[in-house]
Amino acid sequence: MADRTKWTLNRHIAASLLTMTAAFTAAPAARAAEETCFKTPTPVMSLGFGSRYEAASQTRSDIDEESDAAVTKALKPIDQFIQNLAKIVSKAQNETDVTTRRAYQRCVVDSIYTWAKADALNDMRTFNAKLSVPSRIGGLAILYAESRDQVPGLHDRERIIEKWLQKRAREIVYFFENEATKGAARNNLRAWASMAVGEVGILNSDRGLVEWSILSNDTMITNAATDGSLPLEMNRQRYALHYQLHAMTPLVASVARNCEAGYGKGGADLQKLSTMARFSIAAVKDPKIVQKINGKSQTVKPGLKNNLSALAWLEPYVALTNDLEMEKEFASLRPLANSKLGGNQTSLYDGQRVSCTITVQN
Repeated sequence: MADRTKWTLNRHIAASLLTMTAAFTAAPAARAAEETCFKTPTPVMSLGFGSRYEAASQTRSDIDEESDAAVTKALKPIDQFIQNLAKIVSKAQNETDVTTRRAYQRCVVDSIYTWAKADALNDMRTFNAKLSVPSRIGGLAILYAESRDQVPGLHDRERIIEKWLQKRAREIVYFFENEATKGAARNNLRAWASMAVGEVGILNSDRGLVEWSILSNDTMITNAATDGSLPLEMNRQRYALHYQLHAMTPLVASVARNCEAGYGKGGADLQKLSTMARFSIAAVKDPKIVQKINGKSQTVKPGLKNNLSALAWLEPYVALTNDLEMEKEFASLRPLANSKLGGNQTSLYDGQRVSCTITVQN
């Protein structure tokens, strides 16, 4: 009996030691998972809100503070999700250890998959919600593209993500072609829609979506004034320069990414785009340039250093045009980043030269 008791006691001790060993072994793994990812937020299914501006503001330049706060609050979960993803993508870009880098990339794919599987953002209940969602879809698409095909075993999840994005992109095209106002269909909102639709088109090899993006970019550039300003944005009173930059951000990124994917510049006048870029930078350095156009002092603080996020498009611009003179303007301010463009643009385009040679076959 004594031997049996001793054997039983030893068995329990051994079992306890195995449990403790497993716990200690699991702890670093759990910590590693936490360090390479974040808790995916509950997918946002629907949005419905009014305008940020006062109803009587024909130029959409008079902020309704209460409505503005409501819009920001409604979009915050999505924007925070995109910002968190952008941080992970940037970490992956700078990570030299393959295992850790893949953990970051898996985090991005798994997190976006959660939203795709739930068919997130499928219920845009108001006109202004439909105007706001394209930039978010674009941000998610670009961030996903940076992690796509990098981790073995995720193909099924990636296809679900790509089809979800394609569904949202087609809804964006329908809205801008059939429901958007004349102004919204041609201003910075169209540029954000163009970037989103083009990126999703590239991911799905959907030539129709890419062509819509190319045509949209061409229209934006063609409609710019000879000095490089965007007339519809210049009408936005004291927010004119803010929206000029807000249009340049997706426009330049979209042209560059369409080119990089092998679809060519699609008729985009790169010389005119350079004029637009130079106007924008000159105006940031001296906002009175815009004030002379519309008679209103601008909300943008003078100086490139005060507007880094709004100038992240300079990285794809230089990669696209090889405008080394322009690069000198911001070289000391690197890195430049914008979450809706995929995070750290300096890491993304460092030393790259984007070719607009057509390589994609019909």
